[in-house]
Amino acid sequence: MSAAAAAAAAVSSSSGILNTPVTTTGIKQQIHNNETIGKGNNTAQGPDPATAALRAATSPSEVRASLANLHTREFGLVSRLSTLLASHQDLARSLSRLDNLRAGLGAQVIAARSVSNTMLVGAAETASHLSSRVRALDLEKQRVEDTLRVVEQVAELKACVAGVVGSMGAPQDWEAAAGYIARAARVPEEIVRGGFATAVVPTVEVPDAPWVTLENAKESLCGLFLREFEKAAAENDGAKVTRFFKLFPLIGRGDTGLDVYGRYVCQGVAGTARAVLKEAGAAKKDGFFFANALTRLFEHIAHIVDGHGALVERHYGAGKMVKVIERLQMEADVQGGIILDSWSDDRTVDRRLTDTKSYPFTFLVQSFMPKDRGFNTSRVNSPALGGGANTDARNSEDEGGVSMKEVDALLSEIAIMLGRWSLYSRFLAGKCRVRLQSTPEPLVSAG
Repeated sequence: MSAAAAAAAAVSSSSGILNTPVTTTGIKQQIHNNETIGKGNNTAQGPDPATAALRAATSPSEVRASLANLHTREFGLVSRLSTLLASHQDLARSLSRLDNLRAGLGAQVIAARSVSNTMLVGAAETASHLSSRVRALDLEKQRVEDTLRVVEQVAELKACVAGVVGSMGAPQDWEAAAGYIARAARVPEEIVRGGFATAVVPTVEVPDAPWVTLENAKESLCGLFLREFEKAAAENDGAKVTRFFKLFPLIGRGDTGLDVYGRYVCQGVAGTARAVLKEAGAAKKDGFFFANALTRLFEHIAHIVDGHGALVERHYGAGKMVKVIERLQMEADVQGGIILDSWSDDRTVDRRLTDTKSYPFTFLVQSFMPKDRGFNTSRVNSPALGGGANTDARNSEDEGGVSMKEVDALLSEIAIMLGRWSLYSRFLAGKCRVRLQSTPEPLVSAG
């Protein structure tokens, strides 16, 4: 039984109850009718509380209260049914529109499936085919570019080999030959030694493999540059020295160039030191002659480092001047040692130290005092008086004692030497730091 039928039956039963006279027999009959009507709807829900209350009523007041409850339930059911009936038409219209939309959506789904099966599958296959073809073309393009690059490098190598051989022939253009070797050095080694270059580069005039030809040219040019460099150094030709000095790194012989250049500048340092010592003569009587000689040695080395450093680092690389400085410092140690030995012999430093040690400390201190103050202290343990460990008689020069004026002059000269050495050491320490490349300066003669 539907909800509407149940509600109508309930209304009819309620109306019958209200119109039936209130008697015990009539009430029980009406309850029986209500139970019969509600069995179809309340079988699963259990007995109705209102019906149970009406069945349990034993007095007219309880019957009236149960009837009032039934009237209240009747009113609620009627209101709900009215609302459902009012919204039924709107719901039916909405369901009808949904049915129409569903029919249209089904048609659209069928059309989309048809388009996908007939058009998009072919387009997807075409796009996949095009993508694979594009990847294949990219691969072919990359291979062509790689092949062209190899061909260009081999052509460059062949031109460099021909240029080296031609420049070393009748023109004897050493700069051009070194430049061609430097260009060939930029070609990768695997290309130079590859089969393609081996088959293409050799010619009738140059039948050897390209790396063999280049290596032979490097050895030949290196020997030539060494001879010309030493010849220019012997002639003290600064321009020619600079010319060949710049060519060594172009042929991959930078270490050889730095080595021969180091020998060259060391020869200049040694010549300068010898010239200074030869000028001695009467100048040795000057209390600062040897300090000045050591200063001139340091200044000459500093001039070489400061004047040639930029050019060396430009053509040989940053920090390469350090190797030259190492060679210069070895020569500075030798020549500085010669100057110090000459200074020690000329100033009789060892004898003065021996004389100073032979006197007691108290006598040396008192010898500093002015004589006009009345000090007349005897020379206790003086070698001149036969005291102390040395009992041999001294000559008249010894009787004069230690000349503090001469000792002061020696100490002043030593202080000047140490000061110059300190400045020179700080200068070299600064130059040995790797610095940024600066504008090159012309290489001057190291003589």
